[in-house]
Amino acid sequence: MSARQDPVPYPFGPRNGLELDPAYAGCRSRAGLTRVRPPFGDEAWLVTRHGDLRAVLRDPRFSRAVAVRRDEPRMSPCPLKTSVLSLDPPNHTEVRRRIVAALAFTGGRIERLRPQVERLAHRLIDDMTRHGAPVDFDEWFSVPLAGGIGCALLGVPYADRAMFRSWLVALATNTLPPPEFEERVAAVFDYMGGLLARRRREPRDDVLSALVEVSDGTRLAGLSLVELASDLLLAVFDNTSAQLGNVVYLLLREPDHVVRLRQRPELLAPAIEELLRLAPFPAHATFARYATEDVEVGGTTVRAGEAILPALPAGNFDDTVFPSPRTAIFDRPRNPHLSFGYGTHHCLGGPLVRMLMRTAIHALLSRLPGIRLAVPGERVPWRVDLEVRRVAELPVAW
Repeated sequence: MSARQDPVPYPFGPRNGLELDPAYAGCRSRAGLTRVRPPFGDEAWLVTRHGDLRAVLRDPRFSRAVAVRRDEPRMSPCPLKTSVLSLDPPNHTEVRRRIVAALAFTGGRIERLRPQVERLAHRLIDDMTRHGAPVDFDEWFSVPLAGGIGCALLGVPYADRAMFRSWLVALATNTLPPPEFEERVAAVFDYMGGLLARRRREPRDDVLSALVEVSDGTRLAGLSLVELASDLLLAVFDNTSAQLGNVVYLLLREPDHVVRLRQRPELLAPAIEELLRLAPFPAHATFARYATEDVEVGGTTVRAGEAILPALPAGNFDDTVFPSPRTAIFDRPRNPHLSFGYGTHHCLGGPLVRMLMRTAIHALLSRLPGIRLAVPGERVPWRVDLEVRRVAELPVAW
């Protein structure tokens, strides 16, 4: 299909918690891709089917590096800042190799972190029970758990967590005017630059010291260590806590889920995969790619120089891959969800997030068998000013 479409406005409508706009299902059901006009930047082809998403995310003819040189389609006025997600192979391959070496995100390293996650989870549960129900799960558990583990992993002073979290939350909004956005970016970079300078003088057993060591004092494919370290800070602190809150919301929204996991604890790992599938994290399609030559995708010819927007959450609800896609099926025989991306830019932190969620939710169900939402699910408030989906408050009781 090569006929040009009139673009439709995107995003499709206001957000409603973790619910995907029904328009995504309409896009999946129609032949070809859907042409969209975002609030800022170029028009784009919206990719919504699971197979098409996997195809474009592994196809080297779709470039992220070109996107950052163009007026890429986006939801906020501020252009996306340069990061490892802005690179194509072979530059991306080299930077990713260095990050993997610094993070050492092998199974062994992840398992060595598990006791620390478990201790912190139980300490936070102690704090919750001393305070008494109800509490805001985000404030009392998700944020301090991700923050504590993130500080230990990266080597960031725990006493600074409130300061840099306020910066990170501001950077995740879609409402900051460009000058204020740039001020927040500069503040984060100044902070991380100071930490990295101290690690050069006094190395420690943490990820920041390892990043300094593996960089050999050079910029990696045009990215500074400050930019890389800032990306890791955002991913570990803010994204992890948001995803944990979303998954726990979905778990507690259906009391039968808690009962089933307490009766069949062996389902915890696949249940978390299913809840991750059902919890769309990006608020909208993002991280556009540009075709470097004409490419056929899902029956549409994407011309060289045109942009695509991958809508990963839409792929997680593709009923050709996930039967009964809106139903939580903890023992799905196959669950190739896209919640951590796919292809060259798949999320390096996936194993850490999975381990943290398994450990945290096991502790919650063991210590607080009656844990439940303290308000009806439809009354849980959500942030609507962020580029990601997260609860504004998650009241729980037990």
